[in-house]
This record gives sequence, C-alpha cells and structure tokens, in this order.
Amino acid sequence: MNFEDAIAAHIKWKVRLNQFIDGTSTEKLASATVCKDNLCDLGKWIYGDGAQYKSAPHYQDLVKKHANFHVCAADVVKKVETGDKAGAKGLLGAAFAVASKETVAAIMELKKEATKG
Repeated sequence: MNFEDAIAAHIKWKVRLNQFIDGTSTEKLASATVCKDNLCDLGKWIYGDGAQYKSAPHYQDLVKKHANFHVCAADVVKKVETGDKAGAKGLLGAAFAVASKETVAAIMELKKEATKG
C-alpha cells in the first residue's frame, strides 16, 4: 500500500462529504456503508497485508483512529439522511475534522515504523 495515497484518500473525504451535504455529489453515500472501516483501500490494507505490522506500536492506534474516522464520517452522512444539513456541517468542522487529523497522523506514524527497515 502507498501511505501517501491512503493519506490523500482520507483527506479527500472532507470534500466528498461537503459535496454530499451540499447536494452536489454524484456519489450515493449511505451511513450504513460509510461507517465500515474495512471497505476503503486503507481498511482493506489494515486488515489484510497491513496486519504484518500488528506488533508495531502505532498499528493498533491506526486501527482505532481509522475506525473512529469512519464512525464520524457516517455520523455526517446520517445527519444529511435525516435532513439536518446544518448539523452535518457542524460535525464536519468538529468531530470529523479531529478524527481526520488523528487518522492522517496515525498513518504517518505507522509509515515511519514500516519504512525503518
């Protein structure tokens, strides 16, 4: 897996969610799917090839932060599904923003460990 691609993909979620909130997205996002942390490329890697790093100090941290990221993203989608676009925008700037930063930081920490060689 390319760590930079994983970081870029997770940063793009903010744009994807903003477009979903604004109604300009061509994607059909569903909270029941978005909440799953094993469907995106990073999640597939974490539970697949990435498991080789499970003894690395930051692996479990990444697992937790990444799962929380998807819960927060799903919460934003859920707000839109119930017609609460203002609430969705609020979550996007608060809980989701924190979860996104934490996930990117965790990816970067695991990258350092994985590339020590």
